[in-house]
Amino acid sequence: MNIVCVGDCGVDHYLPSGDKLCGGISANFARHARHEFGEEDHVHLISVVGDDEDAQIVLSSFAGTGIDCHIAQTHGATPVQFIEIQADGERKFIRYEEGVLRAFRLDAEDRRLIADSDLLVAPVYLQIVGLFDDLMSVPARGLISIDFADFLQYPDFSLLERYLDDVDIAFFGLSSDDQDMTDALRKLAADAGKLFVVTLGAAGSIAFEGERQFECAAVRVGNVVDTTGAGDAFAAGFLSRYCRNRDLPESMAAGAQLAARVVQVHGAGITG
Repeated sequence: MNIVCVGDCGVDHYLPSGDKLCGGISANFARHARHEFGEEDHVHLISVVGDDEDAQIVLSSFAGTGIDCHIAQTHGATPVQFIEIQADGERKFIRYEEGVLRAFRLDAEDRRLIADSDLLVAPVYLQIVGLFDDLMSVPARGLISIDFADFLQYPDFSLLERYLDDVDIAFFGLSSDDQDMTDALRKLAADAGKLFVVTLGAAGSIAFEGERQFECAAVRVGNVVDTTGAGDAFAAGFLSRYCRNRDLPESMAAGAQLAARVVQVHGAGITG
């Protein structure tokens, strides 16, 4: 099975400590996927970094991972997410600088990999809509899973509906307090006959498969250290099971288990 991850890899810059760790939705997913999918499966990562010192943090983090990296390097700044960790372990995004990712577009080899993928996984958020549009112009033969990563802050239903026919699985990280948003996604999933997976942090997750609804509790954790990357881990655990058997309750439980492990460590909780 060819799993192709397209999107962001960069540096998570923690404040006030100054710690710098490799991060990014696509980078986190790819590294978790390498452990969650089978040894016979191939995990590819398509992304870009700059030519600064932060680029070396990213590139060195993939050494020996077994991931097939297709990471372009170009003049400019590597993407950086500035993060503060609250007293309860909840991460707070302070500022995002997308750097070279804003202008990054796919080349011919990238497009060939995407077209031949059995599972295509990518995020979309405000700063990379141009890359997302480029990605979605490539016909892919397998499942397409998209993380609408900033939907809580920027609920772009027009973008979602524009690509809904081409997306098989959509992930959303929402708040358990935002019932109106959850209800709107429930209705859209039912009308379109699509699979939407909504993660709600400590409140667990909900999956809407057409008109059917499934719920999964979060795994209880004694000490939450850092919630950075928990959603990326959930998606990797979920998809590793879903691609095998299409069992939604089992897939959601696997996602919850992996997310629970991630929040107990500093950084995005990469295994291995």
